[in-house]
Amino acid sequence: MISEERLDEFASKYLKKDSIIAVGADELGEKLLKKIALKNEQESLDLKIVPTASHIAALCSSLHLQIASINEHEVDTAFEFVDLVDNNYNFVKRNSYSLVRDKMIAQSAAELIIMANRESFAEKIHGLIPFEISTFGHHRTLMQLQKLGKAKLRMKGGHPLKTETGHYLVDVDCDEIYSLDDLEFQAKTIAGVLETGLFIGYADRIILHNDKIEVKSRIQKK
Repeated sequence: MISEERLDEFASKYLKKDSIIAVGADELGEKLLKKIALKNEQESLDLKIVPTASHIAALCSSLHLQIASINEHEVDTAFEFVDLVDNNYNFVKRNSYSLVRDKMIAQSAAELIIMANRESFAEKIHGLIPFEISTFGHHRTLMQLQKLGKAKLRMKGGHPLKTETGHYLVDVDCDEIYSLDDLEFQAKTIAGVLETGLFIGYADRIILHNDKIEVKSRIQKK
């Protein structure tokens, strides 16, 4: 788990005045958002947040952070905490409230900063890949996803877990991935698959944390 001090450093280093910000909706994202709110107040940064989940919108309200709509603004800087990342700036996000929203944020962001444990840095993307699917005919979609690997509907409390966009999540255990682009293409040809947890080439900076911090960047430092 990344320390509070490190999150505070990131909030200080990567925030710019009058920016539109998006933050991952998981527990670490909430902690980072609190750091962002503090910096925003202390330094009068006039930041606006594009929330990807209802609890993030509620947290923004409680922290007196302005909310922005992606219909009206593109995202300047997005922060994501991810489960697996490779050296080609591809990553997998498994803990998502909506992969559809997360992918829209990734496409919008002028700078996407991803954070992961050092152990999550891999030479090649492998293992569990989530897919967001339509609730309509979901058994059919689930069966078709089996051709990509062992597919399982994500459950919560004995019922299929619903995303904030009202869809289901399917986790597919992919033993061997020869091409991320091919996997993405094959998945998107299945009627009912709305989005994937594969983010191919979206990251601009990779921050790996463990005992020390390692930063990989493909954009010029400012």
